[in-house]
Amino acid sequence: MKKILLTGSALALLLAASSCNKDTLEETPRSILVPSFLGTPEGIQVGLAGVYSGLRSATADQGGSIFISQGTDEFMRGFAATEGFEDYNAGTLNGTNGNVTNTWGAYYRTINTANGVIQYASTAQGLSPTAVAQAIAEAKVLRAWHYFRLVRSFGDVPLTLTFVDQPTKDFTRAPIADVYNAIVTDLNDALGTIANTAAQPGRVTRATALHILAQVHLTRATSTAKQGDDYAKAAQYSEELIKDAASKYGKGLEADAADVFKEGNENGKEVLMNVQFNTDPTFTGISDNGAGGAGQNQTNYLFRGRYDLLPNVERSIVYGRPFGRLISTPYLLDSYILPTETTPRQWRTTDTRYNKWFSTMWLVNNTTGINGGRAFNSKAVVGDTAAWYAGRELTAAERARIAARPNGPYVVGTPSTYTTNFSPFINKFDDATRPAANTSSDRPLILHRLSETYLIAAEANMYLGDLNKARDFINVVRRRAAAPGRATQMEIATSQINIDFILDERSRELAGEQLRWYDLVRTGKLIERVKKYVPPLVNSKPSPIPGVTDNYGSNAAANIQPYHVLRPIPRQEIDRTSGKITQNPGYPQ
Repeated sequence: MKKILLTGSALALLLAASSCNKDTLEETPRSILVPSFLGTPEGIQVGLAGVYSGLRSATADQGGSIFISQGTDEFMRGFAATEGFEDYNAGTLNGTNGNVTNTWGAYYRTINTANGVIQYASTAQGLSPTAVAQAIAEAKVLRAWHYFRLVRSFGDVPLTLTFVDQPTKDFTRAPIADVYNAIVTDLNDALGTIANTAAQPGRVTRATALHILAQVHLTRATSTAKQGDDYAKAAQYSEELIKDAASKYGKGLEADAADVFKEGNENGKEVLMNVQFNTDPTFTGISDNGAGGAGQNQTNYLFRGRYDLLPNVERSIVYGRPFGRLISTPYLLDSYILPTETTPRQWRTTDTRYNKWFSTMWLVNNTTGINGGRAFNSKAVVGDTAAWYAGRELTAAERARIAARPNGPYVVGTPSTYTTNFSPFINKFDDATRPAANTSSDRPLILHRLSETYLIAAEANMYLGDLNKARDFINVVRRRAAAPGRATQMEIATSQINIDFILDERSRELAGEQLRWYDLVRTGKLIERVKKYVPPLVNSKPSPIPGVTDNYGSNAAANIQPYHVLRPIPRQEIDRTSGKITQNPGYPQ
């Protein structure tokens, strides 16, 4: 349970309380955080739990995912209306956009709670200096993480580093250089005192700080706040983490890419930062209809297509809720095809990530004529194949064999028939242990992992001119993804390395993990890649189901403008500060 005390700029005080045990940060209702309480041992733990709690609303509900993942070369318009991010719709992507407003408010509420912990922890009596330093360090890492998202999303943003406990309208936008300096200072401060390993799942560590520092320097290097040593620092911090990953931090790449997102392994050795959830609805905000709010983890169904409209397939807990807000682009699906895979039957057989991280097959779970009478296979047997999205066009002979099956034919989807409702989708966040098909997930949500650290090191070294180092870091990630006996085929040469290849590799490895819009903006590739890789909207395209048409594509390429490299400032923040906070260029004032 949470209470919020709103101020004039939505910089708010978050109510949360916790007692620590070996498994999780537990939260219980309390009165609003005030300095006198924050200066107590219990208050420090309560405040820190509140900061961690804020991560849930900032990342895992529908708003948090769409805010960062839509409108890129990886995903396009879903089958349900959203808020304009997917196609840069000027009518909805503006200062009155509810997603923008809620995201801004969620971030600043959490930042203010972090400010309280940082400001008052040292005054608490009864905590050891080590415990105080650890609490402050964790709060600084989390404050830096939130400001890093804010500065990438909005550019100049209000920078407040002290606890606000009274309503005020006295906020203006600080230059991004000041915001980046504050982020770097927080993270460097934390490096000196934060623990190497987490006392509980979900706690940030020195490894988390190193990874974020590397990411910050890599991003600042292409901003107007760039510093001459940003790429060198990105390489330094990422390489330090990689070198000490196992010996110092207990981290390492999973041997099998399938294990990275295996249910129950969300706190695995590859994970550097995640957001904790559990089955307690007062902690997670789980809803039996996925309605949103309360920090739910909705990622388990945001990527789902309408498998429940396939013949002989009905909604199930295992297959998840088909919510369809993020539909994979052809670019994303084809990115796993190697240039050496010259025939369609070879496609995606060397790089295993596609077959491990995308759903392409559904089994019969109903034979009684569901889905509006489209159960065209009267011979269907439960457990047999109901549909297969092949990823290639089938030959006439292959289709004839499927049509002649004793149990009747199954639906075959090919790239020429992929549509918004019917195409392969990411299964990284599936949750098969929920109590009902429409229930949101209780799985922890992975935000940062070690494979990205390798790709950061590769990109930084590319810009520094050390292509051999860049190649070696990329090849570590690619070899892990190789089919048995094909590691050599997955390796690349230095001649292949450029920013487009690195962006392709980041997509293959990190698709759907709330990074892509930021990646395309920082590399100056957002407009180019959206125009190149997002197909135009078609309102009537043949689907995999015979006789059924569907739409496909997006208006993103037609609508995207240079100013879309920033999100709009919430109109209510402009109004509350009487215009001291200003709107970003291009958006209605």
